[in-house]
Amino acid sequence: MFTLENDTLAVSILDPENDLDRCGSRYCVGGYIYQVTDRKRGPLLSGPQYPDPFPDVFDGQGAPDMFVAALGADAAPVGGEVGVIGVGRVRRSSPVEPFSVRHNPHVIEFVPWTVEAGPTAITMATGHTFGPWAYRLTRQVELHGRTLLSRTHIQSLGEAPLPIVWFAHPFFPWPAGPEICRFSIPVNLPEQEAARSGYYLDDAGYICRKSDYDWARGCYQALDFRPTGDPLVVEQRHPVLGRVTAETDFPPSFLPIWGNDRTFSFEPYFQTELARHEAATWSIRYQF
Repeated sequence: MFTLENDTLAVSILDPENDLDRCGSRYCVGGYIYQVTDRKRGPLLSGPQYPDPFPDVFDGQGAPDMFVAALGADAAPVGGEVGVIGVGRVRRSSPVEPFSVRHNPHVIEFVPWTVEAGPTAITMATGHTFGPWAYRLTRQVELHGRTLLSRTHIQSLGEAPLPIVWFAHPFFPWPAGPEICRFSIPVNLPEQEAARSGYYLDDAGYICRKSDYDWARGCYQALDFRPTGDPLVVEQRHPVLGRVTAETDFPPSFLPIWGNDRTFSFEPYFQTELARHEAATWSIRYQF
């Protein structure tokens, strides 16, 4: 792994050549933040199987991100291939529709990455051509004091429009109390799902955890919200730090949350489509 570090934090980032045993068909390999460690208080991030030292690659840990829209998935037969942005060529081994890497874990070939690493910043870049799609992708992670910035830049180079459906998936340990997180935009739990959900919304606007829910089976919940066009700020309760904040530089197109008995995550989505030679850049910033 690569390490970004200063006097207070150390950030572990997977090596896209030597840590492929920790990578699968789901998360973007370049810029995969695997852990953030406070030099005095220990690890700050979690995961669905944490503290397993080798979690299943689909679950992972830390603060990964992923491109949901697989290239060629609509036409690929079982036994065929799809292109997963930031991962590479993936075997379609399941007939389940719509295509999901959850059911298709086999990576035929990972894309190669170039790496420029320094003590507090790292840049990883790759490119891939798959059928009529092609792209150039750059991932940058920078550590400034107690602020961690994860930035993505992608340019479409193929004949076909490049579909971008991306989300950040940071995993946090559960806070001590029921309050989990609060968003800068008003959110609600869908009324028809509120009774069976593991979450509830309190009067202060915090997403809270129901103590009697069976958390071992996990709980995924898409939140209702009215798009404002504003970036998202998240106040995340934390058992060690009290709170962590996260801020996107884009308005989320979709905002689900997920947790099990070991971890909790919010998932802000960025979505667009790029014609040939068009590019997009977006980022998420964590303050520990």
